[in-house]
Amino acid sequence: MATTLTLLDSSPLSSAWLKGRMRGALICGSFGAVWMFEALFFGGLATPVWITMIGMLTVAVVAWPAIRLRSFTDVTYSVADRERWAAIAVPYWINAAIEWLLCCVVASWLAHIHRYALIPQCLGVIIGLHFLPLAKMFKSQLYYWTGAAMVLGGLASLAIPAGHIRNIAACGVDGLSLWATAAVILCQDWLSSREEERRNDRKL
Repeated sequence: MATTLTLLDSSPLSSAWLKGRMRGALICGSFGAVWMFEALFFGGLATPVWITMIGMLTVAVVAWPAIRLRSFTDVTYSVADRERWAAIAVPYWINAAIEWLLCCVVASWLAHIHRYALIPQCLGVIIGLHFLPLAKMFKSQLYYWTGAAMVLGGLASLAIPAGHIRNIAACGVDGLSLWATAAVILCQDWLSSREEERRNDRKL
């Protein structure tokens, strides 16, 4: 997730801010798709219809930011942008390392004690919690909402008896939280692009 949401605290419409925002949307869309497909397979809904529907939605939330990122291939960061990234790079990577380490350890331990049914909830809580420091680093309120939705949704799904329905709820809430985050970022990008076009028109 290198420079995942790179410099979201940069000045609006700066190259680093726009490029970082699309990286964030791409990653949220991609991992959201993983959770949604897991909801299908572990929830007993892996039928051609459902797989096709989720596949089509995945293309939408992944292709859009991917295409936008291609437009930034020649963009270079300013000195100020590089300084901002340097200031948060270490805590960012520490946060990412802790997230991945905890996910691996917890999933392995739950599998070892044969509590497979708790893996989706535990991973969702860990991933959700990792968004909270990201929100502070990148000064993005959106990630507080993402983290809260994943944590609270995962915990709430424990009220459902173990089985397909609980798997769908646990995986689905994480997938939808990430997809919603990607959708908000993409909508913000579209609105900011429209605003920039209007500014350019006024200059002409």
